[in-house]
Amino acid sequence: MDDIQKLVAIEEISNLKARYVRYADEKMWPELAKLFTTDATFEAYDEKENLLVRMKGQQDIQSTINDNVGSAQPIHHIFSREFEFTSPTIAKAVWSMEDNIIFSEGSEFSSIRGFGHYHDTYVKVDGKWFIQSLKITRVKMEFIK
Repeated sequence: MDDIQKLVAIEEISNLKARYVRYADEKMWPELAKLFTTDATFEAYDEKENLLVRMKGQQDIQSTINDNVGSAQPIHHIFSREFEFTSPTIAKAVWSMEDNIIFSEGSEFSSIRGFGHYHDTYVKVDGKWFIQSLKITRVKMEFIK
């Protein structure tokens, strides 16, 4: 890949990640799941590196996220990013992130805030980028009563 091809790919993948964040915040689970490959993996860890959830495939991702979020309102922010291309159709990226889950009145917590990183792998299939794997690691989590 030349530099221009890399810049175009970075922009395409950045738009894919922006859609992921928007679909998550708007709770558009079927649309979010379609951003992943059919055999994609999704894992989330807490700040002590304990696995919180592991999902495989679009349907599992869609239903597990829907079941876990429920009536809560997610809010995601993504920040700086680092890209590595292993081929013209495979890329890895690390994104700094913050996520907030706001719960309805009467819940155990009013909100949970997480700070950390997305570690993603992307593949380009038929000219379009998809998420092959997504791993969330946290450096801090706050549980707010």
